Amino acid sequence: MPVLNWIGKEKVVNHHLDVPFYTLEHQYGFRTDDVNDKSKTDSGNMIIHGDNLTAMKALLPEFEGRINCAYFDPPYNTGKEEWRYNDNVNDPHIRKWINEVVGKEGEDLSRHDKWACMMYPRLKLVERLLAEDGKLVISIGYHEVDTLCRLCKEVFPSKQIVLVTVQTSGGKPAGGFNYLHEYLVYIVNSDFKPMPSSFWGGNDRSPFEGLTLSTYYKTNRPNQAYPIFINPETEEIIDVGMSLDELMKEGLYTGEKEDFVYDYSVAPPESVKIDNYTVCWPITSKGKECVWRLQPKRLMADWKKGYIKVSKNQNANHPNRYSIQYLPAGVIKKVEKGILEVVGKEEKVPTLIFGENQTEGSSIPTIWNEKSFYTVHGTTLLKNLFPKDVDKFEYPKSKEYIKAVIDSISQDGDIILDPFAGSGTTAHAVAELNSEDDGNRQFILIELMDYAERITAERVKTAMTGYDFTGETKEILYSKKLTISNLPKAKALLDEALSISEFYKNDYTKISKPTIADNCIRVVGTKEYTDRMEGLGGAFDFYELGKPLFVDGQLNNEVSEEKIRQFIYYTETRQPLHRERKTESWYLLDSWQRTGYYFYYERGKSTELTIDTLSIVTEKADQYIIYADVCRLPKEFMSEKHIIFKKIPRDIKRF
Repeated sequence: MPVLNWIGKEKVVNHHLDVPFYTLEHQYGFRTDDVNDKSKTDSGNMIIHGDNLTAMKALLPEFEGRINCAYFDPPYNTGKEEWRYNDNVNDPHIRKWINEVVGKEGEDLSRHDKWACMMYPRLKLVERLLAEDGKLVISIGYHEVDTLCRLCKEVFPSKQIVLVTVQTSGGKPAGGFNYLHEYLVYIVNSDFKPMPSSFWGGNDRSPFEGLTLSTYYKTNRPNQAYPIFINPETEEIIDVGMSLDELMKEGLYTGEKEDFVYDYSVAPPESVKIDNYTVCWPITSKGKECVWRLQPKRLMADWKKGYIKVSKNQNANHPNRYSIQYLPAGVIKKVEKGILEVVGKEEKVPTLIFGENQTEGSSIPTIWNEKSFYTVHGTTLLKNLFPKDVDKFEYPKSKEYIKAVIDSISQDGDIILDPFAGSGTTAHAVAELNSEDDGNRQFILIELMDYAERITAERVKTAMTGYDFTGETKEILYSKKLTISNLPKAKALLDEALSISEFYKNDYTKISKPTIADNCIRVVGTKEYTDRMEGLGGAFDFYELGKPLFVDGQLNNEVSEEKIRQFIYYTETRQPLHRERKTESWYLLDSWQRTGYYFYYERGKSTELTIDTLSIVTEKADQYIIYADVCRLPKEFMSEKHIIFKKIPRDIKRF
C-alpha cells in the first residue's frame, strides 16, 4: 500500500509521546439550577481552554480508553483561515514554521506539510482516548480530504474509513466550479452499527438496546454493578442482587472496588423462593467487566412495565447465558405517546412486542443534502445567541448538522470529545439531544483561542438557560424511506405519517402535510417563537491548562500533590485514581489487580524506605510498588515481601 510522506513526518510520528503532561485546573462550575454556585459540578461536561494537543494528553489519566465518540473540525487549510502551526517539535524544518501564519497555495508551498504535521499527533492521541468501539468523525473540505484519509488509514489501519459528502451551502463559485459540499470522514470499527437517526429514514429495527455500559467500571459506578437473576425455564427476571455500592454501605464487602469479583455462584435474595436460576453480570461481548446502564430499582421497575428484554446469548463462550436489553428513554417516550405501537407481550414474561419502529434509519447514507445543514443556519444561530458581541466565525457548522453527526454515533451515557470546539456547536447539539430523549451524554470541548470562555462557554450557558429569540425552528417528526420493496405499502406509510401529524398537532405551531423529500415520506413540525427560546438545562465545568508535571526532569513544586498522585497511578495502572485519600492510609494511592501502589512523598524533604517506615503500607496485597526518594531495604527482604521500589522522580519520568 502506498505510504503518505511529507516534510517533518519522521519528527511527528512519535511527537505525541514527547508532549509533556500538564494539569487541568478547574476554574468554575456552571449549573442551570443555581447559576451562582461556581463549585465543581461533577456533571462530566468539560470545557477546556488550551492547546488541544496538550489538553488531550492531560485527559489521558482520566479518560484513556473511555471516550465513546470524537468529532474533529480542524482547519480546512483553504489558504484563507490564517491558522498557525505552533507545536513544539525540535526539528529545523518545523522550527521555522512555528507561529507563522499558514499561507495560500503558491505563497506557502509547505502548507500541506504543516497541516499533516499538525493533524498526525492529534490523531495518535485520540486513538489512545477512544474506547474499543469508539467512533471518530472529522469534518474536512476538498483541500485536505485526500491527505486526511491517508493519515487515518495509517493511524487506524484496522478501522473502516468512510467518506460522506454533505451539502453545506447553495454554492461557492471558484475557478469555474460551484462548490456545494464538504465531507465527513467516519473512522469506525468494521462491525459498526449506527444509532437510529430520523432524517434519513431507513429500515425497521428493534427498539431495544444492550444493557451493558462498556465505558464505566465497578470502581466509578459501583451502584450499577450488581447481579441479575433469571429463571431459565421462563426467561424472566426474578430479581436483582445487591449492588457493589450497597454491599459496601452495609459492610458486607470491605475490600477494594477493583478487587470485587463478579461471582456466578451468588444466590438471589432469600425472598425469592426458587431453586433453578442463572446469574448475569455486566460483562461486554468481548468479556470485559463493566456496569449496567440502569440502577437496580429502575431495572426492576422497567421489567414490570415490559421495557426489558431477555434472550439467550448467541455467544457460547460468554459467561452470561442470557443477553439483556433495555428501552432507552427516547424510545420509552415514543411508547408512552403512542408513536411506537405496542402489539402485545411476549409469552410468560411482561416484555412488550412492538410494531414497526418507523422513523429509525439503519445505515448512514454517504450523501447528505438536508437544507438545515447549510452553514447559513449556523451563522443565523450565532447571531441570535450573540446579537451584540460575537467574534466572526467563518462558515460555522449548523447545529442540526452536528446534531445529526453526534446522533448517528452516540447513545445515552456516551462521552463525546471535540478538541476543535470553536463556538461550541457540539456542546449545544449534545445538550439538545439530551433534552429530547432525557439522555445523559457528556461533552468534553477543547478550544485554544482566547474566546474559549467569552464565546464557547458563554454559548453553552446561553443554550442551557435559554435566550431571547423571535423566529422558528423545524424538526423532522416522521421520515420513512421509499424503496422498491415497500412501495406496495405506500398507503399504509401515508396513513402512519398522517397519524403522526395528528398526534403532534398541539406540540407545534404548524405541521406539514406528508411530503416526498430525499426519497422519504416526511412530516416536519415548526415551532414559532415571539419572545424566548426555552433553555435545555444542564451543567459543565470550565478548565484552564495548568502547569507541567515536570520542570527540567524534576517534579514541579507548583503542581499539587494530588495531581502528581493521579499521574503516577495512571502511569502504573492505566486507570483513573478515584479513591479518596484518608489520614490512616496517607501514602496509599490505591490497589489494582492485587497490587498496592504507594507514593511516599513529602514536599521539601527526602523520604527513605526502611523497615521502620514500612508502616506506610496499610493494606495487604500480593505485591507492593512503593515510590520514595531513597530505599534502605535489603534486596532479599524486598524479594521476600514482594516489594518493588521506584525512585522519585527518576522512575516517574520514565513513563
